Amino acid sequence: MQKVILVVALLWSVFSAGCGTDTGPEVNRINRVKPMAVTPDQVRRRERSEVYCKAHKIPVYPIKGDFYVTAEKNTTIRTPDEITDRLLALCYAELKSEKTEQAWLDSFDRKYNVSPKLSPKERIFMNNAAPTDQEMIDAGWKVECMHVLLWALGYVDTLGYPSQACDVDATVLQVFSITPQQLKAGARPRSKSEIMDQADLLLRMHWACEEARLNNTPIPGGLESDVIMEWHYALNWLIGYQSQSWDEITTDT
Repeated sequence: MQKVILVVALLWSVFSAGCGTDTGPEVNRINRVKPMAVTPDQVRRRERSEVYCKAHKIPVYPIKGDFYVTAEKNTTIRTPDEITDRLLALCYAELKSEKTEQAWLDSFDRKYNVSPKLSPKERIFMNNAAPTDQEMIDAGWKVECMHVLLWALGYVDTLGYPSQACDVDATVLQVFSITPQQLKAGARPRSKSEIMDQADLLLRMHWACEEARLNNTPIPGGLESDVIMEWHYALNWLIGYQSQSWDEITTDT
């Protein structure tokens, strides 16, 4: 990560003149919640996800009568402005998790007005002069959420297969190297359908990882369970799952 800080220093000098302004995360147990009614888009989405999972030797949930993401008609995707603000907050916390000097963090905050964008838990973390090792690890893992949000804005071509962690340096620099205004202006937001397809797929991958953990068997398909958790978390936020705020996101469905 040291090279991130060095590159950040260079980028800062370029942009400051022209810019005014685990071990791994805890994994939730997958609950099996039967919906009142299933829509055709829920069925099609599940079927496509199961075909993909089977092709990668990932077990699928065996009961056909439940276990779906929310129907499209009941889903509102987060706006590009919301996603951009969330990216900045996550980047700010990730930089702290890498033990970035406080002066740099303060400059980042002033330049991008990050403090108002923080969640309550993030604010506590950023104001804590001596966070625990686990708190630092948890904040660092949120770079995977940044990867998903950049994909949602069109800055990442494909999420790829979650068998390994994303490139931390590249992910941080994608957010840090341009202004929030440029980040919004250059966005090519994914469609609701694309985002919900990924949310459904990650739901099933996460279930498979949880079943393996509970049964003390190898994680299937070469998946990285911590990455799965973070991607699922970010996707549930993107689809507004149960209208939960960032700190309260659950990954039961």
